[in-house]
Amino acid sequence: MPTPPRRPPDAHQLQERRAVGDRIRHLRRTQTMSQERLGELVGRDRQTIRHYERGMTPASVDDLIAIARALDIPTWRLFYG
Repeated sequence: MPTPPRRPPDAHQLQERRAVGDRIRHLRRTQTMSQERLGELVGRDRQTIRHYERGMTPASVDDLIAIARALDIPTWRLFYG
């Protein structure tokens, strides 16, 4: 059975996606870590990290866990600051 097409994100989803991206950026910069280095640690390229930080692309749960681990923080901090 084919998967139904995804609906585009609504305004609230976009706002939350951007908030998570802002937290990733802030925490990464606090540790003076480059996007390249974070990407290496989570198995993604710099462009993907950039897209996560800008809220352009939603990060998967697995990627959020890997990002939190790379930043040495609990995963919940990406959602709640």
